[in-house]
Amino acid sequence: MNIPTNHLTMEQIASMTGVSRTTVWRVINNKGKVSLKARKAIVSYLNTCSYSKNSLASSLKRRYSNVIGVIFSDIENPFYAEALKGIEVACRENHYSVIFCNSHENHEEEKRAMFLLMEQRIAGMIVIPVEKSDLNIDIIKSAGIPITFLARYLKTYGGSRVIFDDYHAGYMATSHLVKKGHKKIAHIAGSPGTSCTEDRLEGYNKALERSGIPVDPTLIFYTNSMLEEGKKATLDLLNMTKDVTAIFAYSDFVAFGVIEAIQELGIKIPQEMAVVGCDNTRLSKIVGLTTVSFEKINMGKMATSILFDHIEYTRKNGKMSDENKVRISKPNLVLRNTT
Repeated sequence: MNIPTNHLTMEQIASMTGVSRTTVWRVINNKGKVSLKARKAIVSYLNTCSYSKNSLASSLKRRYSNVIGVIFSDIENPFYAEALKGIEVACRENHYSVIFCNSHENHEEEKRAMFLLMEQRIAGMIVIPVEKSDLNIDIIKSAGIPITFLARYLKTYGGSRVIFDDYHAGYMATSHLVKKGHKKIAHIAGSPGTSCTEDRLEGYNKALERSGIPVDPTLIFYTNSMLEEGKKATLDLLNMTKDVTAIFAYSDFVAFGVIEAIQELGIKIPQEMAVVGCDNTRLSKIVGLTTVSFEKINMGKMATSILFDHIEYTRKNGKMSDENKVRISKPNLVLRNTT
């Protein structure tokens, strides 16, 4: 894997290759005596990192920038517009600039964005992970800059994060549908493997179980968290079964696709089909969507504040903080016309 070297230090190279910092310096500058074994180990490692002497030298002499990077997963999703506004406000108030990158819910695009941002010598990064983001953990670990996760996080990594109480969001939405008398409740889920998807699905399952309703795996459809996928999944669902009377959608954005599909089929909402979303975006109010609400702008500002704390710690102490700061936003149900 090619890892950008703009944040590598001689200490990091020494640690990764099992030699001293002095030995690394000698190999990089081609000075002094170094054993053939040590030289091969260092050169091999630097080659895997797409190393050039100039990039490392620039890294070591680099001044701290007041620029952070943000990788979000879908530019069309109105949720991110609101959450990212909080980040932008926090940056402006603290005299930081921000570079936004869209991963399009794709881990390869996420990886490219990480490399791009690190080449810009950003001070830190906020990331909204996507499906298979676990494959990018090596990049995250070797970035050499503070990283904070927003809305989703990597359960295999942990890290500082500002997230939703997704389990209770799923439980709350599904319980509401059960209380309305629905027994055949489908779930149009998000991207498989992401923390939001897993936790909201767990809440959905638990609400059904506690209500004595068996969980039917055939009523759970995964999407890539986008509107068109929500529409397609709903059409597939309703072509497969006519018994479903309610749908809990992973997000408002997915719910908009769900509603579009239902309307195309001539099914009345909420008389024949109830729909609950999750996020409470501004469009949800216009559409009249019953949904689960979170404080998105405040969460964006909070994630940025945590990142700034980590950046300040790194600059003062010359090393990354081991502390993982975790903030969880509690959900509340917003009742509208779709239930």
